[in-house]
Amino acid sequence: MLSRSARTVLLGAVTLAACGANPADIEEIKKGQKDILSKLDSLDKAVQQVKAAPAARPQMDPNKVYNIPIGSSYVRGPKTAKVTIAEFSDFQ
Repeated sequence: MLSRSARTVLLGAVTLAACGANPADIEEIKKGQKDILSKLDSLDKAVQQVKAAPAARPQMDPNKVYNIPIGSSYVRGPKTAKVTIAEFSDFQ
């Protein structure tokens, strides 16, 4: 089945042909249609390749140290603690 864009272009060509357009104009329209359809095909192939490729999940580094600014948040314990647990809660 033709895509919506291809059907629109085809309908435009048929309308021009019915109005008695110049044969050279019709050939130019046909060439334009072929160009558009080839571009659509290449876009479809590119989309299928993107869909087929598995999304690469970023690898976690267990040795990375994350610096989270505490700011004026409530803290419990010494400021020089080697481990800080930051908890986020959303109450609605």
